[in-house]
Amino acid sequence: MPPDGAIPDPSARPAASRDAGDRPPLLTASAEVLPAWLSRPGATGGIGALLDEAARAAEDLCRVVESFDLARFVREREAADPHTRSPRAVARHVVRAAHGYAHDIAARMQRAPAERFSLSDDAVATPHELRPALREAFAATEHAVADLYDLSEQELSALTFNVRWGPTYDPDMLLEHAVCHLLRHRRQLERWG
Repeated sequence: MPPDGAIPDPSARPAASRDAGDRPPLLTASAEVLPAWLSRPGATGGIGALLDEAARAAEDLCRVVESFDLARFVREREAADPHTRSPRAVARHVVRAAHGYAHDIAARMQRAPAERFSLSDDAVATPHELRPALREAFAATEHAVADLYDLSEQELSALTFNVRWGPTYDPDMLLEHAVCHLLRHRRQLERWG
């Protein structure tokens, strides 16, 4: 037992309380994967940092999705949310969302195409199709933020816009949301039963 006020050391817990069943160990992408996702890996500033973290999160998600065989990837189960009925549905949701985030930022920067991204019904039909689909979304995101890398925090926070689900965001906030979105769905798929 640690002294009062001390943070307990998680490695001191028994293995059974650390591990959740027989799930594979978590693999976190290193900086070496960034060039596969970004044209400007390691760019300076908050935008560069968030894109790097989004790329790491996307790599981790793709590794988890690519561990699914095709039958398990497409097998549906009952769910109130249609985006969570199968790993494929989750993957497709992530691709649509990533493009949506890029579009919202691009629209605020007056760089957006007139129409929002639309995902064809046959897109992301296999686990290995997620990676190239997400890379396209990352290219759209880099285009959307091209003029934002050198802005101050105050300048970024002044670039507000409403997102489809209601709140007001700025580009920095939406990129933070995008990173967490990838992480959340990676965790969901790691635990897929």
